[in-house]
Order: sequence, then C-alpha cells, then structure tokens
Amino acid sequence: MTLEEFDQALGDILEQVPVVTLATCADGVPWATDVYFATQGRRLVFLSSPTSRHCRNLAAQPTCAATIHPVVASWRDIRGVQMEGRAEPLSELLDKASAMAAYVTKFPFVADLLTHPGEVARKAARVTPHVFIPTRIRYLDNRLGFGTRFVVRLEDGLPLGSPEREDSQ
Repeated sequence: MTLEEFDQALGDILEQVPVVTLATCADGVPWATDVYFATQGRRLVFLSSPTSRHCRNLAAQPTCAATIHPVVASWRDIRGVQMEGRAEPLSELLDKASAMAAYVTKFPFVADLLTHPGEVARKAARVTPHVFIPTRIRYLDNRLGFGTRFVVRLEDGLPLGSPEREDSQ
C-alpha cells in the first residue's frame, strides 16, 4: 500500500464515521468514551467539557489512543483505524476558530445549537475544542484479507515513511 492509498483509505473512514472512541488513562485506571470528531489533516478535533472524565484524564496524561470504524455486519467487512498519540485542549484563538470551523462543517447542527438559547446551548457553550495528534496510525481492512494491517508513524503530523504492513499474529 502506498502512502497515497493509505491516506485515501484513512480519509474515507474519517469522513464516513462521525464518532471516535477515545481511550484515556489516569492513575492507572483506563477509560474509553465516544466523541464526535472532525478532521484537520490527520488530526482529529473534538469538543468536550473540561470537567468530563476523559478531559480530566487528558489533563493528567495527554497520551491516549483512538479507534474509528464503520459499523459492519460481517467480520469479513471489518475495517478501521487505530491511533496512538496525544490529545490536548486548544488554547490559541486561531486554533480554536479553525477547529470549530472544521467541526461545524462536518456537523452543521452544532451551529444551530450554539446560536439558539436553551439548556443545550448553555451546555454546548461550555465545551472546549481539543485536538488529537496521532503519532502512529494503523489501518485494518479485512476486505483485503483477514487481518490485513498497515501502519504509518508520524511526527508533527507528517509521515516518517511509507506504510508498513503488519503481519497477523
């Protein structure tokens, strides 16, 4: 698989699936939660309350993992991505605005929530844009053969090389 094919497969899944399962850990206790996400290149942006368990975990330990996959009816059709990286709240105004623009583009209903008064709007106004920055992305696609996996390692969002095929274990 070339890097272009890897990016195309990754992009297809990131565009198709609205939710990422984010795995965090603090004090040796793991936690997983689903959050809606949008993309900025290979980075994921999501909105969460700073008081949520996963955000408190990220404040203590920004290293985390994520998995994204479409729902399928057969194991033969399983495909998805698994990522390692770190996540953090965005602090710069320009970064926040860019993240919100990407998020509202993927989820137009969010703009409506934020502009109409009500309890949901008040809660939505308290969320903070976060970014997940992957350092390793693994693409799995059983349609190419059971357990077919490719891995790309990244630094500062850029691939360190071509996708490497992982053997089934």
